[in-house]
Amino acid sequence: MTKIGIGMVLIFMLTASVAAQQNVQAIQNFLRVNTEICTGGQPTMEQLTALKAEGVTTVINLRTPQGYDAAAEEAKAKELGLRYFNIPVVSSGPKDEQAAEFLKVTDDPKNRPAFIHCASANRVGAFWMIRRVLRDNWTMDAAKGEAQKIGLRAQVLVDFAAQYIEKNRKK
Repeated sequence: MTKIGIGMVLIFMLTASVAAQQNVQAIQNFLRVNTEICTGGQPTMEQLTALKAEGVTTVINLRTPQGYDAAAEEAKAKELGLRYFNIPVVSSGPKDEQAAEFLKVTDDPKNRPAFIHCASANRVGAFWMIRRVLRDNWTMDAAKGEAQKIGLRAQVLVDFAAQYIEKNRKK
């Protein structure tokens, strides 16, 4: 390949990378928590493709199937070769077993790098708060602060997270 050909390939790769980053950044409440986890609201099919281009290998969806095409999202994720988990959480009534399943899925290193989402990142914030305290030994205040940056705003979810943490904290 000539120098011009190599240069064009590099420009194309850089342009594609910038486009993928911009597409990912357009996800509502998108936050790259660290190198292994990013969070946000509902991605489009194009944004799932961009997440794959950014290195995401797993999608963890906390939405219930009402109100959007859950089957299409799962099919697109699988078409892209992404691992896909759906833990359908109702915002007004999260359940302990859903938090336990979330911890199990996020504990497995094969499920990283991951994109965790719901409709707006509200549920994601609550479940991530649980993980930060129970798995990463963060204080409640620090975990709640990060959860609010992620998108946590509903008091019912804050209360659920706090109660779940209290019941499951190692004494």
